[in-house]
This record gives sequence, structure tokens and C-alpha cells, in this order.
Amino acid sequence: MSTLQEVLAVLLGAESEAKRIVGDSKTESAELLRMAQEKFAQERANQIASAREQAKEIMTTAVNAAKAEADQIADLSKEEMKRAQSRFDENVDSVVSSMVTEMADKYVKKGA
Repeated sequence: MSTLQEVLAVLLGAESEAKRIVGDSKTESAELLRMAQEKFAQERANQIASAREQAKEIMTTAVNAAKAEADQIADLSKEEMKRAQSRFDENVDSVVSSMVTEMADKYVKKGA
């Protein structure tokens, strides 16, 4: 009977050890899962931060390009205004003279 009691004691001890191992495994599994979730969340946060930084860089580049284009357009407009003013200055005397001549001719024809 003593052998049976020893076997029973060993089996009960094995059951307790198995329960402890299962409990430890569950705890370790839960910890591994938590760590994996935290790591995933951190990686995701890093990806979002990186994407945000890239978006900022793209926006800054686009704004700078738009400003440069606007400056170029403004410079071209100034040059065109200078050319138009120059053409006006070159032709104003002849245009005014022509208009004065036309008006004088009309007055002469009316008076005649």
C-alpha cells in the first residue's frame, strides 16, 4: 500500500507541477503578447511620426517652390511692365502728334 501512496503522492506532485507550469506559461504568454503589442504600437507610432515628417518636408518643398514661382512671375511681370513703359515712351510722341493732327483735320473740315 505504501507504494500506491507513493505513486499517488508523485502523481499529485506532478499535477501540481503541471498546474504551476501551465500557469507560468500563461503568464509568460500574456507578457509576450503585451510586449509584442507594445512593440507594434511603438513601431506604428514611429511610422506615423516618420510619415508626418515626410509630409512636412513635402509641404515645405511645395511652399518654397510656389514662392519661387510667384517671385519669378512677379519679376517677369515687372520686366514686361518696363518693356511696355519703354514702348509707350517711345511711341507716345508720335501717337499724340497723330491724334492732334486728326483732331485738327476734323476741326478744319468742320470749319470749312
